[in-house]
This record gives sequence, structure tokens and C-alpha cells, in this order.
Amino acid sequence: MEIKFSKNAIILDQKELTALDKLVIKFTKAMGDVDYVIVSGYIAIFFGRIRGTEDIDILLNKMDIKEIGELHGRLLKNNFYPVNNVEDAKDAYELLSGGSSLRYAENGTWAPNFELKFVKKPLDRHTIDNKMEVTFDTKYSMYISPIELQVAFKLWLGSDKDYEDARYLYNIFRGYMDIKKLSGFITELHVKKGVVDRILGGLDETK
Repeated sequence: MEIKFSKNAIILDQKELTALDKLVIKFTKAMGDVDYVIVSGYIAIFFGRIRGTEDIDILLNKMDIKEIGELHGRLLKNNFYPVNNVEDAKDAYELLSGGSSLRYAENGTWAPNFELKFVKKPLDRHTIDNKMEVTFDTKYSMYISPIELQVAFKLWLGSDKDYEDARYLYNIFRGYMDIKKLSGFITELHVKKGVVDRILGGLDETK
């Protein structure tokens, strides 16, 4: 898999799609023109890390009840159902507006499911405003978190799985990333230097 990297775009050649990738493509296409960004564990998996996941985390720009209703309808039409068992758009809107997540899975399954959340924190806003478009096989694309923020966020989460995700992404993208930007996110999230040194082998901000 060859990676071409620019400020807000990644192009992959010869990406072999897994069953999970195909499901994510189906879901993001079903969402239509909703402003979204995929964050967390699936990003490392998409770029080749071998591990399982029960959910795909997606941030959404805030939407009104009509827009949520349209999104809900499109997902139902494309054979996804709400795991939260919401009955209508009002339930879905109230759940998201209250700070909770709304989960959908493909009919007949429970996992993996798609966990939708509204943007809340400043770093959420940065994530969706600076999302990266990943294009692969020339005909598919999806939007993911900036890699620098993703690596820092995984270090902040702090589980063994998250550390391995951070290390994996850092090793793949270290020649492309803005290391000073990564360092800034690490500082903002109060990740200890000892963690950075142990998991990433330290940062050389001159590169």
C-alpha cells in the first residue's frame, strides 16, 4: 500500500479493502452530505494495524432536528438500525444534543457499530475543521482526524491498545507529519514526556 500525503489529504494506491472497510464505506455513503470525521481506533486499523474493534467513532457538526431526521431516515433506508432503540428523529436529536452518543449497526448485527457524537470540545472542533480526506482505489473516500491529533489523543487515552495505535500511526506517518504540531497537541493534552519517550521513542522537532 503506497501512501501519498499532503496537508489535508491522503491518497492510497493498492489499498486492499477488508470487510470492515467495506462496511465503513457503506455507512459513510449512507450518511450523505453530513459533515463528519472519523476518529479513534478505526484509523489505525484502516492503515493496516491488525486488531478488532466493536465501534467506529464519528464526530458530527451540530445539526437541527430536521437534519437529524433526514440522516436517521437515510440510515434506516440503507439497512442500519439505531442500537440505542430510539423511536424517531426527536429521540435521536435529544440524545445527541444532551451530549450522549447515537449508535447504529447493520441490520441483523450488533457489532461493529457506528458511534455518532456532536462536536463539543475545542479539540473536537479542530478535528472536524481540519479533517483529512482519504482517497483510495480512486473511487472511494472518507474523512479522518488529522494524524498529529490522532497520535496525541491515543497517547492521552493511555490504554495498552491506545499506545499501540499511537505507535503504529507514528511509525507510518513520521516522515509526513508536522512534528511541532504533534508536540503542541501532546502538550495541550498534558501527555507526560515519559509516555512520549517510551511509546514513540521521543520527538525530534527539528524534522
